[in-house]
Amino acid sequence: MTNRNLSAHHAEAELVKAACQGDEQAQRTIFERFRDRVYSIALYSLGEGGMPEDVLQGVFIKVFQALPTFRFESELGTWIYRIAINECHDHRRRSKMNLVGLESIIGSDAEIDGAPTPDQKQVERERQVKVRKAIFKMSPKLRDVLILRYVEELSYEEIAVVMQLSPGTVASRLNRALLDLERRLKSLKSEV
Repeated sequence: MTNRNLSAHHAEAELVKAACQGDEQAQRTIFERFRDRVYSIALYSLGEGGMPEDVLQGVFIKVFQALPTFRFESELGTWIYRIAINECHDHRRRSKMNLVGLESIIGSDAEIDGAPTPDQKQVERERQVKVRKAIFKMSPKLRDVLILRYVEELSYEEIAVVMQLSPGTVASRLNRALLDLERRLKSLKSEV
């Protein structure tokens, strides 16, 4: 471990220790550091109808309850993402939803260069709906690796830790997810 990594690891350990001792500022720091990514995982895993705010709250309740058991066998973020993925799976099982929104694959209106015409905006909205529908139909295990790789931009190794899989299995699932998505989006490609 390099000095920088050692220093970051030490700072993270001190933050966790303080949070475990009830330090509200440390707890707030952990929440603020990871809330956007956890929300993003929930949003792209469950869709807006999946109540990502509720999942976010549930994740951090579990994080702070289990924080004293955190053993630093992985980074804090990796551990929190694993809790988030599990909470999304639990929420999906409870609500029997198979919906996902993954606008990052095609971008949002704010990411599109220039000022699109109303017709271009409508075409883009239709594309986003098609991509979202295609992703909603994917199995959760393929959807999860897709979200972690392309929305959260985690490496294969990080995804392997979060999903408790080997990097080879992550690569295989990601490949299957992309092939599945490509197959589902063939009609969308022909319109571009």
